[in-house]
Amino acid sequence: MGRIITIGRQFGSGGHEIGLKLAQKLGVPFYDKEILTLTAQSSKFAESYIQKMDEQKPRFLNVGSATMIAGAGASAYSEAALNSFYHLSPNDQVFLAQSKVLHELAAKGDCIIVGRCASYVLRDLDPINIFVHADLPFRIERKLAMPIEEARTAKDMEKHIKNIDKNRSKYFEYYSHQVWGDSRNYHLCLDTTNVGIDGAVEVISLFLDKMPK
Repeated sequence: MGRIITIGRQFGSGGHEIGLKLAQKLGVPFYDKEILTLTAQSSKFAESYIQKMDEQKPRFLNVGSATMIAGAGASAYSEAALNSFYHLSPNDQVFLAQSKVLHELAAKGDCIIVGRCASYVLRDLDPINIFVHADLPFRIERKLAMPIEEARTAKDMEKHIKNIDKNRSKYFEYYSHQVWGDSRNYHLCLDTTNVGIDGAVEVISLFLDKMPK
C-alpha cells in the first residue's frame, strides 16, 4: 500500500490548489472532482446527481444508518455490503459508493485525495491527514479574484463561503462522528493566510520528509 495523503479544507483556503501542486511535485495521482466522475461510472447515479449530493449530509437524519456507516471498515464498501444496506437515504448511498471508489484509488498506490471525508473513510490505511484553513477576508479575496466568481459581491461571497463550510462540516461530522477541522483529527493543520499556496506546499513537503515511510 502506498502513501495516501488526504486534504480537508475550508472553502477558499486553497486546498485544491495545494493538493494539485503537491501531487505534481511528488509525481503522484491527484483526486478531487474526479472522484465524482469515477463514482458515477461505477454506480447507478448520474454524475449531475452526485455533484448535487457532493459533501452534503442527508436532509432528514437517520442516526441509525449514520452510526452503522461510521462504524464500518473498508469491508462496508464491497459490492455485497452495499447491496445489503436497506433504507438508506440517497446521500448515504452516494457516500458509500464514493467511499468504495476512494478505497479503490488508494489501493493503486500513492495519491492525494481532497475532501469527501477521505481522512475517515480511509482510516484503515493510515493516511496522512492535512487540514487547510485561512482567515475569512483572505478567502473572500481569493474567490472573488477568480473569473467564475466575478459577478458576486464581497457580501455574497462571504455568505457563500460560510454556507459551503457549514455543509462540509455537517457532512464530515455526520459520517465520521468527528469534528471537522479539529487538529486532533489531522497530522498537520495549515493556515494559508500568511504562507500562501506555494508556501503551504513547501511546508507540507518538509513535513512529509520527516514522516516515516
